[in-house]
Amino acid sequence: MKKSFQFALSFGTVLLLSSCADSCDGSIETLVLYAKPGPKAVGRSIYVNVVNKPDLGIKQSLMYEGKEFGTFENVVVISDPTNRFASNRTICFSKFRQEAATTGGDLMEEGLPVITVE
Repeated sequence: MKKSFQFALSFGTVLLLSSCADSCDGSIETLVLYAKPGPKAVGRSIYVNVVNKPDLGIKQSLMYEGKEFGTFENVVVISDPTNRFASNRTICFSKFRQEAATTGGDLMEEGLPVITVE
C-alpha cells in the first residue's frame, strides 16, 4: 500500500508541474469544460470557464441529458469553426469578438455569452 501511495503522490506531482507550465502571460485564460459540434456541424462550440476575467462570462449550471454537469462561475462559449482549439485543456487569448448568445442546445444553456477568438 505504501508503494501505491508514493506512486500516486509522484504522479500527482508530475501532473501539477505540467499544468503550471501552460501560462497565459497576461492574456485571458479559460479552462475547457466541454466541447460539442458547432452550428450546422461546422467546427466546435467549446464551453469554457473564464479564470481571470470574470466580467466576460456568467454563472451557469450546465445540464446534460437531464443531469447537472456542473455549476461554473464564468461560463462562455467559444465558437471554433476551424477546430483550432480541438485538443486544448486551456485556451488563452487577448482579442475576441462577441457573437449572439446561445439558445437551447444539449446542455440546456440559455443566454450564455458566445465569443470568437481572433
